[in-house]
Amino acid sequence: MRAVQLHGFEGIKSLKLVDIGKPQPGEGEVLIAVKAAGMNYAEVEQIHGKYPTFGKEVPFVMGFEAAGVVVDTGAGVTQFKAGDPVAALVSSGGYAEFAIAPAQAVIPLPTAITFPEATTIPIQGMTAYTILKYLVMPVAHESLLIQAAAGGVGLYLVQIAKLFGIKNVIALASSDEKLELVKTLGADVVINYSKPAWAEKVRQSTQGQGVDVVLQMSSDKVGEESFKLTAPGGRIVLFGAKNYHDSISTEQVRQLIWQNQSLVGFAYPALPPERIAESLPDFLKLIEEKKVKIFANQVFPFSQAPQAFEALSSRQTIGKVVLTPES
Repeated sequence: MRAVQLHGFEGIKSLKLVDIGKPQPGEGEVLIAVKAAGMNYAEVEQIHGKYPTFGKEVPFVMGFEAAGVVVDTGAGVTQFKAGDPVAALVSSGGYAEFAIAPAQAVIPLPTAITFPEATTIPIQGMTAYTILKYLVMPVAHESLLIQAAAGGVGLYLVQIAKLFGIKNVIALASSDEKLELVKTLGADVVINYSKPAWAEKVRQSTQGQGVDVVLQMSSDKVGEESFKLTAPGGRIVLFGAKNYHDSISTEQVRQLIWQNQSLVGFAYPALPPERIAESLPDFLKLIEEKKVKIFANQVFPFSQAPQAFEALSSRQTIGKVVLTPES
């Protein structure tokens, strides 16, 4: 089978399209014929050696998630059969024509959803839903700041935050096109963070009080400014690969103490399994009822994996970036 492997940690040039053997499912596992593999920013960090490989040594097949059709199951798997359309967190690498996933990480797909759209569910969609449900625990009158609001997680966050009843959703994006999109999805305030004085516009949108909840996805200058925008007694939630190697500065610690703020980290795969299990049906119902829109129009064939990585790392894309076995 064809697969995209990582052969080192020197960025895009370490990616190789290879022909390797098809994996076989073991006990409790499912073999999936991959129709679409989702890309995440963590993988941009991974090809530079800035994100863990979770025990895998190079070369290995990249990709945390995939969507496709079940072709075989291992011993003990009764909830899936050949022909079932699914999405999954995969253990063997999603950038391949076939992938293995533990049965408990496989998600039956809602009707009328494409395979590229389905790749948004296992990580980005469930991250957005569970981070809001379990960490933000939104209160209607609060303000919520979403960085990279036109990215894969951000688009879900905007929509689900409004469904949860948050009155003041402040969305940051880097272009007028992205701002227009998140506005149509329900964002109350949209601000271009690539322009000067964007932080002051955020303050103005909260009548100078600061933001009650900051979803801190970025650790760069935008992240530093967002941290400062937190209201007294507010909450900052750190998540995403961009925060993986950064530390909290002394100035930020002082801010947390003297402003009575709380700082918490979040990683969706590390949630207790029972919380994932209880959240998944509710999230899938939102998709079934078309209460959230899915954006997965940036599709590249495996042979153009380097171009896909360039598009994702440049932050010029909107929504999910997807790889497919087809040309």
